[in-house]
Amino acid sequence: MNSKTPIMAFALFSSSLLYGVEMSALLKYQGSFNYLESDWQKQELQLDVEFNEALGEGDLTAITRLVVDGRDQLNSNRNPSSYSSIHGPRYTHEHAMAEVRELYWEYSGDFFWKIGKQQVVWGEADGLKLLDVVNPQSYREFILDDFEDSRIPLWMIKAEMQILTESELQLLWIPDATTHDLAHQNSPYALRSPLLVPVSSGENQVTVREPQAPGKILQDSDVGLRFSTFLNGWDITFNYLYHYIDTPVLRSRVSGDAIIVDSDYERSHLIGGSASSVMEDWTLRAEVAYETNRYYRTVDPLPGVTESDQLGFVIGLDYQGWSDQFVSFQWFQTHILDPSKDLYSASIEDVISLLWDVSFMNETLNFRVMHLYSLDHHDGLLRPKVTYNLLSNLDLVLSMDRFFGNSEGIFGQFDQADRISFGFELGLD
Repeated sequence: MNSKTPIMAFALFSSSLLYGVEMSALLKYQGSFNYLESDWQKQELQLDVEFNEALGEGDLTAITRLVVDGRDQLNSNRNPSSYSSIHGPRYTHEHAMAEVRELYWEYSGDFFWKIGKQQVVWGEADGLKLLDVVNPQSYREFILDDFEDSRIPLWMIKAEMQILTESELQLLWIPDATTHDLAHQNSPYALRSPLLVPVSSGENQVTVREPQAPGKILQDSDVGLRFSTFLNGWDITFNYLYHYIDTPVLRSRVSGDAIIVDSDYERSHLIGGSASSVMEDWTLRAEVAYETNRYYRTVDPLPGVTESDQLGFVIGLDYQGWSDQFVSFQWFQTHILDPSKDLYSASIEDVISLLWDVSFMNETLNFRVMHLYSLDHHDGLLRPKVTYNLLSNLDLVLSMDRFFGNSEGIFGQFDQADRISFGFELGLD
């Protein structure tokens, strides 16, 4: 592919929407330096352009994205097979990517309709996800990207209707079977923990076959339902999603002197809900999710996985009683309901998080720090971030991502990927 193809495609699509439409843009730059290895990990410029125009009795929104990366440490020069055949248009090059990120039509009547390529957000947890699994995620930077940027928008139909006075029913049909975009093997964020992927014993070469996203539009569709209501001071939701789990199941087999790892996707039923209530300066939040047919790594390399249902919950407590400050504590716990004796992970896993956000100088200077810690594997992630609002539409950003702990843990596997980042965000109207 010619190196100018992504940029030309982006420009042609954008220019075709310029006549008589509302337009806004966000230009972001981030440079990330791995101070442990004295190497640039990322030098990325990202431009998001949003177009809005009335269409029929509704409104059409299109969001295009252009990404140019001077390093190619995190980018990929291919269209991953985890993307479905209907997901495009999307163009990639080793130093650039262009796509129509979102494209949807909205209409409000007896029903609210949102039809097209979009994001749907369930749940309110920070840092890690429990209910927020409608859209797959890009893991090219593990969980360091903002959720808004890391979610992969899908083609779907969303319909919402009011039931009684303070209740709403949301229905989803998702024919786009795109799954998680995992970091490629040469990336600093390629998965290496035995909790997640097969590891070589040193005696056999391990070959992992790339998974292919489910390809049948009707048969492989996901469907979802959410009922939300307000009851006695509580915002409550009940959620159901029948979907492919977006992480591939890796099953190992022996072929000669090598171990071949086959990758495929399995269906799951997710049944859960959330609740939150504000009590003066405090907010109490909770989410719970029961999932069928989850797969976990085993010490026995053949086939290397075992199946079990899973129960997870998160409890969050937020405090806003101090001026210009926000403090949040979260406790995540997952239960493997039918645990094997030779699992790499514990049958019960606990992760806690602490977030402190404080503003100074009439809210022009903001300091935020997020700390995630696994109580079982004693590893974690520390993320301090400073943002300075230099102009009304220009923010300067300085941050650090510091992994630590057991190298076999979810966070500790990236212990050598620590980085310092700087950049800016410029809004354009």
